[in-house]
Amino acid sequence: MDACEQKIDLMKTFDGFMNEKYWARNRPINIHFELTQKCNLRCVHCLFTHETRDELTTSEILSILTQLRNLGVISLSLSGGEMFTRKDISEILTFLTKDRFLLTLYTNGTLLDDAHIAGISALKPFRVEISVYGATPDIHDSITKVPGSFQKTIRSIKAISDAGVAVVFKGFILKNNFHQRLQMTELANRIGVDYAFDFNLMPMESGNLDNLAAGITIDQMRRIYHEVNDEGFIMRNNVKIKTRDSQLPKGGNVICNPGRISGCISSTGDVMPCPTLRIPMGNLKKQSFQEIWSTNAIDSLRYMTLDDLKTCTTCPTLEHCNRCPGVAYLETGDYLGPSPKAVCSKYKSLIEERKEG
Repeated sequence: MDACEQKIDLMKTFDGFMNEKYWARNRPINIHFELTQKCNLRCVHCLFTHETRDELTTSEILSILTQLRNLGVISLSLSGGEMFTRKDISEILTFLTKDRFLLTLYTNGTLLDDAHIAGISALKPFRVEISVYGATPDIHDSITKVPGSFQKTIRSIKAISDAGVAVVFKGFILKNNFHQRLQMTELANRIGVDYAFDFNLMPMESGNLDNLAAGITIDQMRRIYHEVNDEGFIMRNNVKIKTRDSQLPKGGNVICNPGRISGCISSTGDVMPCPTLRIPMGNLKKQSFQEIWSTNAIDSLRYMTLDDLKTCTTCPTLEHCNRCPGVAYLETGDYLGPSPKAVCSKYKSLIEERKEG
């Protein structure tokens, strides 16, 4: 057996192990944990309402983390709101130095002091993802609505990177920062960190659609599709951008199976299939994570197929679409239906323009 054949066999063995231990058993491997809804910024595109009623206590969070480790969860993402608004965040991170996960931290970076940086470095996370919405203070701060936030964010990116921790310079490409998209990549390159952007906004968790107005226009979206190969963008969405000119690229997977190996925990203890598909399965103040995850109440989500979609299967834009069940649910309350404003209108416009051209 040569090295190549051995590598293939090992991958088959690994895939088989993961399927048997996690996927086939609906056993959680990836969990996204929202530690708080509180945030010191007010970004124009944010999906959260920032209400902070009845949030989990320190002891409750530590208990939940222990439960996740005992269940075999491997990958853990911590976010907010802004997680560093919590007064107990240092205690939580210190706890995680002993009970380790493949850890990703999401932050805007504006509240980090030297002690926080040292704590993050000691934690040895897989990466820290920090949100940036412009290449200059005026653009970034106009989106966060907090003067001075750009300088604090960039300072933290540099400090965390200098501490030897992998940093991802990430953010949404929006209507008002679109013209700086190349400058943003250049800024990340100058600092020496990876970057990744997305342009697919989602409605607010309340169902309010006002934040979608911050999203890119159809003309801007077409520019991204047609120029991304030349410009070197790394897009976080599922778009498989391989062509330019008049041909639209293939879309991502319009079906996912949330609640099987991945899930989300809200700041109030609700367990949900994913951060976008915010359907409570149970609450950790009343039940253990294992009890909640064992429910069959969301089997229609876990095992949904393309044939279950109510109107999407006959839509001419389906092969180019980046539909998300969670976005559909936030917009209409129906995770099997379309997302008329957040998704459908954009891709239908692109298809119609291609036909006219």
